Amino acid sequence: GLDSVDSGRGDQIQVTLIVPALAGEGGGGAGTPETMPAKGLTVEESGANVEEAVEKMRAMVGGVLDFSTLQYVAVGKNVHPDDLVSAMHTLHFTRFVPMTPLMFATEDKVSDLFGAESPSGRGFTDTLDAIQAQSRIGWGHIHYPQSWEIMALLVNKTGDMTLTVIDRTDQGDELQAVGAAVYDGPKYAGLIDPSDALILYSVAHRKYPGGTYPFVHEGRELLMRILGVRTSVKADRGAGGDDVPRLTVDMRANAALMDSGGYRLPLLNRRKLDELEQVAARDMEARLGRLLERLQGWNSDAMRLYHEVRVGVPEMAYEDFKEVYPRIKVDFNVSVLLVRTGLLR
Repeated sequence: GLDSVDSGRGDQIQVTLIVPALAGEGGGGAGTPETMPAKGLTVEESGANVEEAVEKMRAMVGGVLDFSTLQYVAVGKNVHPDDLVSAMHTLHFTRFVPMTPLMFATEDKVSDLFGAESPSGRGFTDTLDAIQAQSRIGWGHIHYPQSWEIMALLVNKTGDMTLTVIDRTDQGDELQAVGAAVYDGPKYAGLIDPSDALILYSVAHRKYPGGTYPFVHEGRELLMRILGVRTSVKADRGAGGDDVPRLTVDMRANAALMDSGGYRLPLLNRRKLDELEQVAARDMEARLGRLLERLQGWNSDAMRLYHEVRVGVPEMAYEDFKEVYPRIKVDFNVSVLLVRTGLLR
């Protein structure tokens, strides 16, 4: 876990680790210290950089800290952009750290988040895995990018990063996904809700496994499970010599209607389903338009539009694109293929 600090000692970053118990339930399992709790040992230290903080940890635990099995990296909301970039460089250019840890963000202090208990008795990383698995049938969808993907964005500047936000519940003793954090480079920009995160991922990744999406028609709330999305993005030069590129986003979603909102739908009659396909598509187009306006206000290219701009307008550098990004125009075209598989109510 990564947090920025101002300790008055010159420390800039705080590193928090959960070191799992090796066996048993703690208290004497094979290879497990007598004092180590079942969920593992939480170690917290600060330093001028990650290397210094980890050096202090090694002195604290009196042994070797093995990073070769690092599973997750949690990014605190208050992490300074320079500290985040420095930490990512350290993680990816240290011999014994893999390039595949999954990343997420949190609005909580990382050390407090790590203290949350699972009512089922799961370990911390098992709970994160379960949240992602359950999200496929819940609201939105949870995505944990691998750390090398985030590092590639920061280095290659083909767009801005997005991280799922995991916070404690109001009771402070469980974990929950509350949406996604979007960034302007390595700088935190803002928070979007799960439904916005779902369609954002669908554009940013161009191909996405989907999730669950709500929409409203004739005063009724309906629910569809998006089974898969394919998105293409095309960038052209602005008309009349304008330096602002024009983009077109075409998205095709295959989905299953899970909640009819009370409509009585005969199994063999597609008339209402055809109508709902158009309604769902227009709803997603409108949501994408509103989401783009928010991202432009934050100057965050979380949709990774520059990835195509550098192809369609090769002379435009990333820095130039970010200057005109708040003024770019994007046409969103969404088509939905909807089937009926049953109702939840």
